[in-house]
Amino acid sequence: MIRERMDMKGIIIYSSSTGNTKRMAEYIGNIIGEQYELDVFHVEDSPKIDSYDFILLGGWINKGHIDSKAKKAWKKIKDKPLGLFATLGADPNSEHGQDMKKVLENLVKDHTSLGVYLCRGTIDPKLIKHLEGFSGKVIPKGLREKIIESGRKASEATEEELEEAARYFLKNIKELDESPPKDYE
Repeated sequence: MIRERMDMKGIIIYSSSTGNTKRMAEYIGNIIGEQYELDVFHVEDSPKIDSYDFILLGGWINKGHIDSKAKKAWKKIKDKPLGLFATLGADPNSEHGQDMKKVLENLVKDHTSLGVYLCRGTIDPKLIKHLEGFSGKVIPKGLREKIIESGRKASEATEEELEEAARYFLKNIKELDESPPKDYE
């Protein structure tokens, strides 16, 4: 006997430092929430995930990895379809952006993947100010200036980019929902 598919229920869990990832999580949540029951929580407020059929986890890129709060939440996710999204202070199509996409893809490889998506985001002004205080002996002057310049040029994701991210995950969730159930008796 084939198990009947229940209406799928999902959760978005996010970590945000400057509000960029929160904005992305809420935008994705609004679009997906039109078709699926969906809850959106900050990582520190998220409930147990056992009752959810799929999870989207969002964070921000910090020193070449997803931030520590999002990574801690990721470690708790087992046997659930998972999608990851993140914001970073660089162009997602840049070499750094492509490297970060590979980092995220590596985190979903052991799950039923709902994909990964990167959007640009601003860099915390406190970090830029902190970098300005370093001497060339700590971080080479040219590199430090390049990081500061990139930080000043970083911008929030556009409505179009957020819409594209939301539609990307919605498409992948629909494909999961329409696939035959794996549990047979």
